[in-house]
Order: sequence, then C-alpha cells, then structure tokens
Amino acid sequence: MRAAVSVVFIVKDEADRLAPSLASVSWADEVLVADTGSTDGTQELAREAGARVETIPWEGYVATRNRAISLAANDWVLVLDADETVTAELAAEIREAVAGPDGADGFRMSRLSHLGSRPIRHGVWWPDRKLRLGRRSRGFRAEGGHVHEWIEVDGKVRDLSRPLLHHPYRDLADAVRKIVLYARLSALERFERGGRGNVLLLVLRPPLEFLRSYVLKRGFLDGRAGVAVALLHAWYYLLRAGFLLEATERAKLERA
Repeated sequence: MRAAVSVVFIVKDEADRLAPSLASVSWADEVLVADTGSTDGTQELAREAGARVETIPWEGYVATRNRAISLAANDWVLVLDADETVTAELAAEIREAVAGPDGADGFRMSRLSHLGSRPIRHGVWWPDRKLRLGRRSRGFRAEGGHVHEWIEVDGKVRDLSRPLLHHPYRDLADAVRKIVLYARLSALERFERGGRGNVLLLVLRPPLEFLRSYVLKRGFLDGRAGVAVALLHAWYYLLRAGFLLEATERAKLERA
C-alpha cells in the first residue's frame, strides 16, 4: 500500500504568494492550510486550490506549528511555508522516500533561497539543510524558542538530494520588516536565557558575519546578490546586538 503524505502550511495573509506553493504540492494526499487569522482572502484561495483549511490561534512559532501538525490526517507530514515550493524532482524523491524509507523516520532537504529571481548557491543561505518530512508516529514535531523553530523526529534521519525552493522576501520592505522582527525576538530569547548585550558585540559581530558570508562561504560567487545577502546577514546581527543591548540597559534602569 502506498504511503500517504500530508503537506501542512501555517499561513496568515499570504494570498499574494500561496498559490504557487499549493500548486507545487498538488501530488500530495492531503494539503492542510492552518490559518492564523488571514483577512486577505488566503483561506478562500486555499480552498479553491483543493486544500483543507483550518483556523487556529497564533500561539508562537513552536506551539502553532505543532498544533498544525497534529491536525494532519496522515502519518507522513511535509512541513512547508508559503514562501516555499516543491519542484517536480523533489516531489518524486519525496514519494520514493516514503515508499521505501529504509528505516528512516525523517528526511532533510536543502533550501535553495532566492533574492528576487536570483538563486543563492553560496554564502550563509546555502545549503540551509532542514528536516521537513517525517512521521508523526515517531514524534515529528517543532522545537525551539521565540523564533526560528526547528523540526525534530525520534528516529533515523536521511538526506534528500533535491532542494526545496525558497523565496524569503517579497521585496526590500518585506526583508526589512522580517529581519527587524526576527532580530528583536532572537534578542529577547537570548536575554531570557541570561545573555547580555555590550558595545563590543555591537561593533565587532556584524562585520565578522559579513566576512563569513561573503568571503569564507564564498558569497562573492553570487555576484551582487552575494553582497546583498552578506549585508542583510550582517544587518541582522547588528540589530540583534542592538536589541540585546537595549534590553540589558533597560534591566539596569529597572534595578536602579
């Protein structure tokens, strides 16, 4: 009997870019769109594409992801975001993997991220390997803190060879919004775990991260896009250090 696969999305106000993602998983046995409160027609678009839509509350990245996974009808679950698409080659590899998993309970895949239309094959964005496919019966779940949750499974994990396509930003404004949000949440998480900010971290870490992406990880081979990726990466670390320093100084004032 063929192993069935559920594809699970978490979305909110993604009507402008969800359609290609849904179309790329039309092969799946179930497509579940867990919506956290869209007002832009996302739910209607998903239903018209044949997806099952469930409205769920936003409880943070980890809890919301796990609630969505729990609603899937099948044991094998592929977790995707609205900015990701599955190529025909990756779809074939996924179907082959679940049909004969060779003892594996989960599968990792690389994400080929794009800046605009340019695929980024170097720097800190590649290969960005993620565990995205796994069996719920083996504890397939999200873990993490305020931001950048990751997926775990209680069992053997194998790697797939074909990449998942990723378009993280709609435009520059979207990039600014997301980087500021993720930097702030990451700083909050670090502060809650005992981390404290300082000026040295603010000054030194961003240029080092730029060099890591652009030179050590050969981002220069991506041309101007490689420069942009390295700058965005460095800016994230600048903002995170700034937010962490702000939280540290605020805590000192509250204790005074």
